Amino acid sequence: MKRLQKFLALIALLLATSGCANLLYLSKLGWHQSFVTFRSVPVQEVLADAQVDDLTKGKIQFVQEVKRYGEERLGLRKTKNYSTFFEVKGPVLHVITACERDRLHLYSWDFPIVGKVTYKSFFRADEALKEKELFNHKGYDTFLQQVPAYSTLGWLKDPIFSSMLEWNQGVLAEVILHEMVHATVYFKDRTDVNEQLATFIGNQGAIDFLTERYGPESREVREAIYGQEDDLLFSGWVEQACQQLSAYYGREISKEEKLKGRESLFQSIRENFQKMKGQFKTDAYRNVDKVELNNAVLLAYRRYVSRLEKFEALYEYFSRDLKKVIAFFIEIKTSKEEPSSFLDRWMKERGIGY
Repeated sequence: MKRLQKFLALIALLLATSGCANLLYLSKLGWHQSFVTFRSVPVQEVLADAQVDDLTKGKIQFVQEVKRYGEERLGLRKTKNYSTFFEVKGPVLHVITACERDRLHLYSWDFPIVGKVTYKSFFRADEALKEKELFNHKGYDTFLQQVPAYSTLGWLKDPIFSSMLEWNQGVLAEVILHEMVHATVYFKDRTDVNEQLATFIGNQGAIDFLTERYGPESREVREAIYGQEDDLLFSGWVEQACQQLSAYYGREISKEEKLKGRESLFQSIRENFQKMKGQFKTDAYRNVDKVELNNAVLLAYRRYVSRLEKFEALYEYFSRDLKKVIAFFIEIKTSKEEPSSFLDRWMKERGIGY
């Protein structure tokens, strides 16, 4: 009953504080979320079910271990997340990103509680495609991605989705910790900071957890380290591409000339990726060269992997103690100062990363 009351209160708040444009969207989102919430099964029932295979049960118990590690060792917020299980076929969410075509400026959707967000999520693929077509018609670059997990920021009990159990231990631990960060520290209107911080904590937290569980020389730890290294390598490619595009879009030429001439620049960016593709150690970015590049694609990728080196420097400053890093960002949130400005000033004063 308490779960029902909390869910209804959240939906009522979202709808009451939304304009007409968001009303239908949030109503549909609420309906699908209610389906997930009330059709999720307690993990105890799944673990006690004789028809469920041992591999599935083992992965569910692994998720519980990661969650305890995040709460007890890293200081992440204690929630009832991952105490339920939801059977799903295909991706959990479909996410649309839109960007102006003649400059690197993302479109933002404004929602209650979370503020401005540079992506929009849909449970149904057809609704996401409709939104994509709408923004294409308006003259935006767009990018549609499939998402395997999400966070309700601690408002509801996020389940373990069955599709998550297909991943190896490194990816599974990283995603769980990533989403736990969102439920712990969330900066309103700052999608980039939220996602990049969660990416770093998820990556490093997974390495630390797996090192304790399997040993520093284990295959699981090696794969997790490879994943972190690939993120850093990919981040360098994305940053270089964005710098090239920013310089090009800043030229004093007409919008029509920019749109016509940018295709040769995208081709050069694609060729640079092909040259470095052999350096990746995992399959995380194996399909990037199959995506038709545009501004939205690059900024959607950048949303997750930018600033990782800065977070790494901060991690070293705090003696490689992730709990201190997380506490530091909670402190930034408490200050109510814009997080990027606070972080840049604080690190510069101490000569960190400079």
